[in-house]
Amino acid sequence: MELTVNNSTTSAFLVTVFAELQDGSFVGKVMAETDVPYTPYFDNEVDQVVVYISPDEEQLQAILTALNERRLAFGDLQNYGSAAGGKSIISV
Repeated sequence: MELTVNNSTTSAFLVTVFAELQDGSFVGKVMAETDVPYTPYFDNEVDQVVVYISPDEEQLQAILTALNERRLAFGDLQNYGSAAGGKSIISV
């Protein structure tokens, strides 16, 4: 299934922080770009990426489900998003 997600825009720099946790699961949170910490955001995380997409709650859950079910590779998240608006099509 393909999911069309809004990219970030200069008028509202919302980004999504994704992390892989030590137990192998994945989490994510949409936040303002200025709120992204320079340190790990989630407890017990192994890796963290910031993606310039602004999914709604349903879209975020679909992406997290695809990550947790290994239908979407964590490393592929950096292939999506833009700070210049537009949309990303993510295979979930």
